[in-house]
Amino acid sequence: MKRFVFLLCVSLLASAAHARADPVTVQGFEDMSCGAWAASANSPSARAQYLAWFRGFVTGVNFADSKHQIGLAQMPSDDTVSLYVDKYCRENPLSIFPGAAFKLVKELRAR
Repeated sequence: MKRFVFLLCVSLLASAAHARADPVTVQGFEDMSCGAWAASANSPSARAQYLAWFRGFVTGVNFADSKHQIGLAQMPSDDTVSLYVDKYCRENPLSIFPGAAFKLVKELRAR
């Protein structure tokens, strides 16, 4: 639980910094690379942790900017999020997978 609260707080700070277009340090797992994301496809428990991080990130964004909420009905399913992050990581193999979270948040807010 402490780790979740920590990640939520970091997500809040990251989303606020991202809104200013400043560089953002994203805290989370020891390895946040797209390679680690891809490897998690073979481990249901690891993939579940990454997906929980992703939803926690969106929750933090909602908290940090309550005027631009991403509603429950807007949030894609875990399978869709996985496909989205897979595509992001194929297109940005040297990036960290949280880049997909920033991109998805922007897309969901634009709808």
